[in-house]
Amino acid sequence: MTLGTAFHPRTLPRNQKLAWEDWSGYFAASVYADYHDIEYSAIRDQVAAIDVSPLYKYVVSGRDAMRLVDRVIARDATRQQIGQVYYAVWCDERGKVVDDGTITRFDASSY
Repeated sequence: MTLGTAFHPRTLPRNQKLAWEDWSGYFAASVYADYHDIEYSAIRDQVAAIDVSPLYKYVVSGRDAMRLVDRVIARDATRQQIGQVYYAVWCDERGKVVDDGTITRFDASSY
């Protein structure tokens, strides 16, 4: 069953095309207007937002959590304070960038 995110009630009336797709079980607008140049111009010249609520979230915890996080992100995880959020890219075992995102340090042994 596809659900709306917290943003859905506000974005629903703005989606002139009623073009919704399922993204990990949530409604996601694939397009808002007839022509892509309207959205492109907003992104380039004004402001735009994307609801990323459906993105996957992972919990890394345990006594070696910091070592794992420090190994896969291209930042020094040992310097991250509890409650602090880092933006970083993460890499595979060869150092190739796999993806990017935010990492929150919840406590001494969980991210």
